[in-house]
Order: sequence, then C-alpha cells, then structure tokens
Amino acid sequence: LVLPGDAPLVRPDTLKALVRACETGASCAVLTLTLDDPRGYGRIVCDDAGRVCGIVEEANLLDGQKGIREVNSGIYAFRAEDLWPALQSVPWTRARKGREIYLTDVLAALHRKRLGVVRIEAQDPDEALGINTPAERAVADAVLRRRTLDALLDAGVLVDDPSTTYVEEGARIGPGTRIHPFTVIRGGVSIGRDCEVGPFAHLREGTVLADGAEVGDFVETKKASLGRHSKAKHLAYLGDVSIGAQVNIGAGTIVANYDGKTKHRTVVKDRAFVGSGSILVAPVTVGRGATTGAGAVVTRGRNVPDGAVVVGVPARAIRRTPR
Repeated sequence: LVLPGDAPLVRPDTLKALVRACETGASCAVLTLTLDDPRGYGRIVCDDAGRVCGIVEEANLLDGQKGIREVNSGIYAFRAEDLWPALQSVPWTRARKGREIYLTDVLAALHRKRLGVVRIEAQDPDEALGINTPAERAVADAVLRRRTLDALLDAGVLVDDPSTTYVEEGARIGPGTRIHPFTVIRGGVSIGRDCEVGPFAHLREGTVLADGAEVGDFVETKKASLGRHSKAKHLAYLGDVSIGAQVNIGAGTIVANYDGKTKHRTVVKDRAFVGSGSILVAPVTVGRGATTGAGAVVTRGRNVPDGAVVVGVPARAIRRTPR
C-alpha cells in the first residue's frame, strides 16, 4: 500500500478493496475520484479497452485529455514483485530539489509490460481529501466528526443537534444516551446506556459514565468516573475522581485535584450528597451516604465518614445520619 501522509479520511474498507484487487491478479490498483472540477489533479488515462495506461499531470494534458474528470487520489496498492522492476524502468526526472522518480509513471510502465492496472473509484470524495493548510485541516476534522456522529446515530445515540456537537473518534457511547447541543466529548471517553450529557458539557479523556449517569450544563470532567444514576447537573469541575452510584454532585462543586506539583484522586462513595458550592481538596474520600453542606470545603486528608454531615470552612461534622 502507498498512502499520502496528509489524507486521513480514507476508510479501511477502501484499502481492503485495493489489496483484494492485487491479490486477485492486478499488479496495481489505484483509488480514483470523479470530480466536477478536476483542476489541480492528475488525470486517469485509459486505452480503448478501458484499461488504465497512465496518469497525466494537469500541466502535461493533451487537448483530447483535458475533459477527463476521473483523477488520481495518490492512494495505491501494488503487487511487490511487479513494482520493483517497474520502478527500475522509470527514468529519473530532474527536479528543482534534485532527481526524482514519479510514482505515477510506474502505472504506465506496468501497462507497457501488459501487467494489469485497475482503478477503484472512491464512493466518497472526502476519502482523498489532503491537508496542506490549517483551513483544510478544519475541513477534514469536520468530515471526521460528522462520520463519528453518523455512526453514533445509527447505533441509537440521541444527538439533538449534530451541527453543534463535537465528538472525537474513539469515544464510546451507549444506545439511548442523549447528547445535548454544544457538548464536547473527547476520544477516550466511555459513556454507558441511557445517560444524559450537556448542553455545554466537556468530557475529557478518561471519563467513564455508567448507565443512567447525567452530566449537565457547564460541567467539565477529566479522568472521572460516575456510577449508575449519579448526577452532576450544573457548573462543576470533576477531575481525577471516582464517584459511586446514586450520588448527587451539587451546582458549583469543584474537585481540587492539583496541589501545584501533583494531581491527587478523590473518592465519593455510593449515595453521597455533595452540596452546592462544595470544594473537595484531594486526596480525600466522602463516605457512603455522607453529605457536604452548601459551600463546605473538605480539606485534603480529612475524609468524611459514611453517613456523616459536614459543613463550613474547613468542613466539620455536625451529625452522622445512617443512609
């Protein structure tokens, strides 16, 4: 296989089709596209029998070739035992930065030897989209995101507005989950079934949401796990934290995971209630069924026992209530 390094959108199935063509008799298979405006591309030239006999760059087109709309993508598969002799038969070309061999000339060399060159037309022209500028990278990113969203929609994920939803390749989202607008989900995020995310949520790498978990408006997560039916609905930062099942994270909660040198982990156990505006200074544990009152600051190492209720700055226990 020969692939350009700046064409990230080619699909695995397309590459497999090129390989299969060489495995079943062709010496070369080239991926082609048919464009309404082929300017700037090398054209695929065929003989009277429809066999590929070469690729002609735009500057070298003859009058009878200028109407060709099928173009070269720069993506090929070769049978190795035919490629190397063909390369040796291609003349060097004196170029501005030194001598070169044009790989496109190999197809004509194979044709002259009566070795089969076949073309496989890409069904999606975006597969050959190259990146040479930041603007072209943005176009390719948008195509890849749309593909990712289409796959999620086909798998039963509810995406309210794909045009304002950013989901990176590599994120896993279960069916029945609803993604609200203006949500960013990075690669390496795993979301279970029937969850709810957004709007304006940012889920970073390492985030894991169990089935039925909810992350809402202006919540950012990083290396955070939320158990089944746990909720962080408003204005929270959850970094390096393990949150159990049926936990409520109140609005404005901050998990202070970084001490200026090292990041530390926080644990919030099942059925805990973290009140609005709480700050959990890692490393710290909030026990099973425990409660932090609004605005409480739980300092590092001052773990909240199971069932305890803590308030104030720094947080202090006022009672223990079995939960």
